[in-house]
Amino acid sequence: MPILRTDDQADSIEILKLIVETRDYYREISSVLEDGELANKLETIADKRASFIKPFENVVKDLGELPAKPDPDKTLMQVIEGELTKLFSVDAKNAILDKCLQEDEALETAVKNTKLGQKSAEYQKLLDELNENINNTKKTVHALKG
Repeated sequence: MPILRTDDQADSIEILKLIVETRDYYREISSVLEDGELANKLETIADKRASFIKPFENVVKDLGELPAKPDPDKTLMQVIEGELTKLFSVDAKNAILDKCLQEDEALETAVKNTKLGQKSAEYQKLLDELNENINNTKKTVHALKG
């Protein structure tokens, strides 16, 4: 494995890492919510996001890299942050949903800024599907905010 990564390799690893992190975030937040309906909707978002993990692991492997594992400490901090938001916020539901949108921003930025789609039509299709998932997630979260 080369020491220096190409932009495509770095982008694919970063996107995969953010997919896993956002999936984990939605799952963890759904597990601490008392509102069962909201928790179920966030779990559904997590499940849909999880469907992109395997395809992006394959992209990373195709580019000659190994998939990176997300930082377990970051996941723990996200859960603690969600709990604190819920505890100290007057409008906990909207504060948590705003945090969900914030978590997705990094993934959205990575997808929009990558040139990975120029490498193959298959990669572009996958990026388009992920971008659609992010947009649908944003619409769902905004609708949940009311």
